[in-house]
Amino acid sequence: MSPVRFFLKYLPALFIASQSQLLYAADLAIEPVMVDIPAGQLTIHPAPPKNDKLTNGASSSQAGTPRNVTIKPFRMGKYEVTTKEFGQFIAATNYPAATTCRQMNSKEWFSDYPGGWKGNKHSSSEFEPVTCIGWDAMQAYIDWLNKETGKHYRLPSEIEWEYTARAGTTTTYYWGDEPAQACTYANVADQAAEAAIKRDYDGLESKDHVGVVPCDDKTGYASVVGIYQPNAFGLHDMIGNINEFTGDCFNEDYPGNATDGSLRLSGDCSKRIIRGGSWHWAPFPMINRGGWKTDFVGALEGFRIAQDIQTTDTRIKPTSKTRKQHARNKQFKKELAKAQKAAL
Repeated sequence: MSPVRFFLKYLPALFIASQSQLLYAADLAIEPVMVDIPAGQLTIHPAPPKNDKLTNGASSSQAGTPRNVTIKPFRMGKYEVTTKEFGQFIAATNYPAATTCRQMNSKEWFSDYPGGWKGNKHSSSEFEPVTCIGWDAMQAYIDWLNKETGKHYRLPSEIEWEYTARAGTTTTYYWGDEPAQACTYANVADQAAEAAIKRDYDGLESKDHVGVVPCDDKTGYASVVGIYQPNAFGLHDMIGNINEFTGDCFNEDYPGNATDGSLRLSGDCSKRIIRGGSWHWAPFPMINRGGWKTDFVGALEGFRIAQDIQTTDTRIKPTSKTRKQHARNKQFKKELAKAQKAAL
């Protein structure tokens, strides 16, 4: 075979192979899909929650005079960070992730049981939100992501979380005031979750424990991110699916003396604020807040990424790494879209 014919015959295969290595390189980060959040004001109405079944040091907002807080533009993750994204970090760093976490265990409800980020009793897809990792692992992932991409990703503040969850609404939930409408917008404790728990845990009845809503979201436990309707900012799963850690240290008073959406790094920093609720509970009103210990590792807890908006010079010529990064991100979006379609 002549050199020219060899080149023409095998070049496509060599190109595909190189692209595959590019897209699946263990040390190539998957960047979170981000949404631009506009500047605005958040009016915080401190009030007791309608669902008091928060645990592990949780609290509600305190009743008081409404506060207006100014929010600068920033970016928020469209989805909760997935197991696939977190897996790239583990593959690149060999981070010693937890191998035991708090998850359902027969009729004992939740207890420490073998399982981690890659597999636990309530996760079945790499496109579901990553759980069973803990605070330190979240921070290690973010540090690695920033180093790999040269960007400034972080956890959102509690105020930023509520601002983006509300997306301009003043109702109990971002879809309105009726919890029974949740199944269009959120993965919560519903008929599907009730049936799954009863089936998998020796006939365990969940109605009295979690407050099942009378609708069916078609998902028993954690769901693939983004399969339910988004809020007005285009963000998915801001209520339900998993509890989301914010970057704020725990304080009983909220919003305290805050005048903007900055991270609150004073108070009890052995606990961090979580928001949003999970598939295990009836939909949490957007005022619900809790303080979770930083050494807690559970199957109902994960996170979502925020990002400061940086000024970039569009005249800078893309590097080989940025081109590879763009291709990897594009491939992830295609894979996620396929998983979302299959889950519907």
